[in-house]
Amino acid sequence: MNTTHQKYIVALAEAQSITKAAKQLGISQPTLSSWLDNIEAELGVPLVIRSKKCVSLTPAGRIYLEGAQRMLECQERMQGKLAQLHSGPSTECIRIAGTPNGGATVFSRIFSAMKMSYPAVQMRFIEGYNQTSIDLVRTGDADFAVCSTPDPEIAGVDCYVKRKTELVVMAPRNSPIGYDASHLDADSDFPYIELQQLEELPFLMPGSAMSYYNALVVLFQQAGISPNVIFQSSNTSVLYTMVRGGNGVAVLQRYFFSPSDDVSPYSLNPRLYNFSCIASKTGSSRTPAQEYAYRFLCSNAC
Repeated sequence: MNTTHQKYIVALAEAQSITKAAKQLGISQPTLSSWLDNIEAELGVPLVIRSKKCVSLTPAGRIYLEGAQRMLECQERMQGKLAQLHSGPSTECIRIAGTPNGGATVFSRIFSAMKMSYPAVQMRFIEGYNQTSIDLVRTGDADFAVCSTPDPEIAGVDCYVKRKTELVVMAPRNSPIGYDASHLDADSDFPYIELQQLEELPFLMPGSAMSYYNALVVLFQQAGISPNVIFQSSNTSVLYTMVRGGNGVAVLQRYFFSPSDDVSPYSLNPRLYNFSCIASKTGSSRTPAQEYAYRFLCSNAC
């Protein structure tokens, strides 16, 4: 079964770039562009919206993508069942690394899906915080990782970005830099703040296992300041609760902010981001079951 067209549209949707999708597929950019022009002419509708920054799917493109994903999944299941019929019971084990909370939640969902499509394939969850999970993928000790990182460009590892989240300064309203933020929400534009303004304030530091810990340390070093760290935790909910309690300031994902919490948010200058990703080893080949697991993670993991 020739699924070239289906793989092309899936790669475009994942990469959001013709150049990156072509690289992922192992073809030239003109080849992929020509295919896109031809398929759009054949269907009579545009599948993507082209801009300088990215390529995004049109409503017709999303319909085409859904059909393509279903076809690829059917083919993968068929190949898996044929392989099992030919070789007998499978000894394959798919290893997924992730954090104790988020990674475990995702693993529960993929475990159920894999048992339906590839019942003979074993599944293993490897607990590890973000950098540990990424290192496990790089060394080949895990097939995939559900992780977060401040920089998705990692040597030896391909990161499919699921979500980009800004990291912002959260301060108690009654702190020296506090202000009334009741008119804001998590999607608002926050005022900017320089790191130097935080130097004398009690600082709630993320734990060293946190994905953005090293990036934050580097920012402080570049600014030439040493934060007044009074507390450290690898649990962002604990850090936000400490801010709400008036204990200090912290750098956290902007979605924590709620206007009813007496918290004052600021964007850093320059802005700092965290990327939620599905990580896989660069250049690694995949079995049908691994390909199915990867696509499931990219489509369903948070």
